[in-house]
Amino acid sequence: MTSSRCTSLKNVCLGLLLLAGSILAGGCVPVSLLAIDVVRDEREPRAYWQDNKAEMDMRFSIYRNKTISDTNVSVTIWNAVVLLTGEVPDQQTIDRILDIAKSHDYTRQVVNRIELAGRTNMASRINDSWLTGRVKTALVVSGTVDPTRFKVVTERANVYLMGLVTSAEATEAVMIVRSVPGVVRVIKVFEYF
Repeated sequence: MTSSRCTSLKNVCLGLLLLAGSILAGGCVPVSLLAIDVVRDEREPRAYWQDNKAEMDMRFSIYRNKTISDTNVSVTIWNAVVLLTGEVPDQQTIDRILDIAKSHDYTRQVVNRIELAGRTNMASRINDSWLTGRVKTALVVSGTVDPTRFKVVTERANVYLMGLVTSAEATEAVMIVRSVPGVVRVIKVFEYF
């Protein structure tokens, strides 16, 4: 078997593993891939840990806030950049959530993509999870970008790409993601080095 065929086969297998893991774990990356993610991640291990801790802190703060209800909000953090996505019923709720995100001591920047709308139905959320898996698989199978350098968040078929990447990597990743059937729009939330 030639080296390029072997590499392609490895990429396909890794893509299938990512897809299966995201489906079985409800969009979460399996623990074995988490180790790969930490090793190949451009962030310092401490930043990786702090991002995950701050993400959980913000989610709990939003959940525990008695003035926030009937929401479907996701918090994603990459290198102290907070991405807020989802739906809420009114502007006051968005403002409260923004206050929580901005007041966290770890936050460097907040990207607000929360929509004024009713909660999405289960079919829409399942489609978003499925689409996230397809996007991650497309990044792996492409063989032209390192998929562990990208965080993929999907909301209402809009795909948000986060990561610490070069301009060329960002351009290539966006082209790959735009080719995935079902993707409505690609939103870049990158930091460049």
